[in-house]
Amino acid sequence: MMPELASQTGRPGRQRPLGFPDQLPPDPSTAIHDAFSEVALRARALSVEEWGAGRAIDMIGQHPSFVGLLARLQKVAGYDEPVLITGESGTGKESLAQALYLLGPRRGKPYVSVNCPQYQDGNLTVSELFGHRRGSFTGAIADRKGCFETGDSGVIFLDEIADLHMSAQVMLLRALASGEFQPLGADFSRTVNVRVVAATNRPLEQLMVAQEFRHDLFFRLHYFMLRVPPLRERGDDWLLLLDFALFRLHQKYGVAKRFARESLDLLGLYSWPGNVRQVISVATMGYALADGDTICPRDFEAQIAFGGQSQNDSAEELFERIMHGADTFWSAVHEPFMRRDLNRSQVKALVKKGLVDCGGSYQELLKLLRVPPEDYQRLMDFLRHHDLKP
Repeated sequence: MMPELASQTGRPGRQRPLGFPDQLPPDPSTAIHDAFSEVALRARALSVEEWGAGRAIDMIGQHPSFVGLLARLQKVAGYDEPVLITGESGTGKESLAQALYLLGPRRGKPYVSVNCPQYQDGNLTVSELFGHRRGSFTGAIADRKGCFETGDSGVIFLDEIADLHMSAQVMLLRALASGEFQPLGADFSRTVNVRVVAATNRPLEQLMVAQEFRHDLFFRLHYFMLRVPPLRERGDDWLLLLDFALFRLHQKYGVAKRFARESLDLLGLYSWPGNVRQVISVATMGYALADGDTICPRDFEAQIAFGGQSQNDSAEELFERIMHGADTFWSAVHEPFMRRDLNRSQVKALVKKGLVDCGGSYQELLKLLRVPPEDYQRLMDFLRHHDLKP
């Protein structure tokens, strides 16, 4: 008999699966399959086959909006045209991109993932995507192939496409239109056959108005558009996600724990601004801090406050770390934001609070946030580029 679900003490009347075994059973009538749609099960099986169990894609949810999204994904997977995936941070856009690759005819060919915000310098961005010739810029000590060349015949995933440098946007447009690109510093062109899947948590329409994203590139990218609904629009899917996170923790650490009824009642009132990523964080913190096998509200309340339930609380927490600890703005805010552990609203709230304390002076804000004077332009460029000014 399968063990009771880790959060089975939840509110009465819910139809809940009974647990997650070590391996997903082949019989679709078993309770584990209640957490996965048919498309999600197929994508998961293919991911294990392609990359191994450690990289299984677990797209959990049974809300009609999420199941419908996966059904649309399966339909467009067989085409070659670009796909644009939109949705808030933490909704699982990269998992959908991987599923598109696995469910399509390019499975088994290269799959290359690029984190666009990681490359803010124009030359480095172009080099990462399209390669360069030796001597084309400072530090280019040897020829280098870019992602488009290494990903030939496969799929390239451009994560957070809104942050792609403008010079790279021009070259990407040409590559999408003709399959041709010119490595940086080269006097020749290369031709590749790739499918581009891009994702963003920022409104590209607004960036186009601000002339920070090209209109023609936008229309090239969104032959197919898939919007990932935030968790607050997915009914009780958070319960399935919470259960699965606890199951994985049980697998890893060998101790079964469950959320108390009062914990589930509290979480049921929460809007999950960090979406799927935040559910995993809350489950992990609760699991780690619980003294026994029952997770109480005190074990995770700090996590849901910091995760965005109160933007003011988030700003206060960050200020404490910067002003009274060893952290600086770059370590406490910039790095987590680039890893997407902090969202745009949280950073905006921090900057707004700092400006209020400094009388609106960005020069004074440097001192408050422990940013060296020589980094003033770097800070301003960062805030402007990511729309972080309040």
